[in-house]
Amino acid sequence: MSTSDYVQALRARVGPGPLNWTGVSALLMNDDGEVLLQRRTDTGGWGTPGGIAELGEALEDTLRREVQEETGLLPLEPYLLTLISGPDTYQRLPNGDAFYQITAVYLVRRWLGTPVPDGKEGTALGFFPLDALPAPLGPVDRRALETLRVCWGVT
Repeated sequence: MSTSDYVQALRARVGPGPLNWTGVSALLMNDDGEVLLQRRTDTGGWGTPGGIAELGEALEDTLRREVQEETGLLPLEPYLLTLISGPDTYQRLPNGDAFYQITAVYLVRRWLGTPVPDGKEGTALGFFPLDALPAPLGPVDRRALETLRVCWGVT
């Protein structure tokens, strides 16, 4: 069952009320210390590539699938950087669906391919320095990028 089918089937049963979603976030960092972000179609803001795990899917498989779908890139040697969860991950989408995120954040320094936005989940892709990130960023993206800034020594 695809993520879209899973989300639609679950939402048909429970409605738009808050749920816990388990997923991934990819911090794709180039040799210049810049991170790849996408302009999201659901919020209009900027965010990291990633998404919700399919039912029974391993998180590293979710990472590879989501990054490839959203950017055309195939991550190599992802490194689990941190886990993000809690009340400040709450979001309500423009369609009314609400959720809390439980997100495995992976640092990716190597990949195959050339970044191209999918046009469905993201309309633009760009590499940004950690000290000059675009706004707005979602709550999980902010925390993930702050963790990366601290680990990378960018103030």
